[in-house]
Amino acid sequence: MDAASHEAASSAVERILTIATTLFAEHGYHGLSMRALAAAVGLNVATIHYHISSKQELYRAVFRRLAERERVIIAAYTQHVTDDDIADPDALRQRLNALVDALVDLTLEQPEIPRLWLRRWLERDESPMALEAEVSLPLYDMALALLKRAQSARTIASADVDLHLILTGFVWMLYGYFAGSPLDAAGVRIDPTTPERVAAFKRFLHAYTARMLGLPDDPAGDYEP
Repeated sequence: MDAASHEAASSAVERILTIATTLFAEHGYHGLSMRALAAAVGLNVATIHYHISSKQELYRAVFRRLAERERVIIAAYTQHVTDDDIADPDALRQRLNALVDALVDLTLEQPEIPRLWLRRWLERDESPMALEAEVSLPLYDMALALLKRAQSARTIASADVDLHLILTGFVWMLYGYFAGSPLDAAGVRIDPTTPERVAAFKRFLHAYTARMLGLPDDPAGDYEP
């Protein structure tokens, strides 16, 4: 394959993945047919299969593509952290706050992420098999490794705190906030993406993280429960 053909193929795959991401987020794995995807992309089904072998592989590729962006962000804040930073409660809190902010910003940029996962969880099956083990657990493990180091250093106040549940609770709050939207006093759903609401949500997540881990509150934050 010459350079021009390779570039054209890469462009086609990127277009397929971009549109499939949106459609899987809207309809779920079982609700999207390859024929409907081909019509949305502007290619025939045979061409879709030429670039990506099956619907199942396409679904996995969509999640892998989004997970890679998350992996880069999480790695930047959880890897190559010194023991001094781990032992300093303020330094650890600042690092975790920066990671929280980066993940919120990524979810703003890629609103399909929470919708894709919520659709998958609602379908409650194993299609494709072991997707979570491939794309989710490595991300959890990077964050968990950092928190376990802090727990061993006694920077996290309690050795009995359930780090798995704290991380799971964070993901549920992050995805639920953007996929479900908050309610106003009258019970009407409001836009969660305005700058002031995003800033307030970040402050809430900072407070959640600090208080669940027994870290000092951020003196610059003004979240009150």
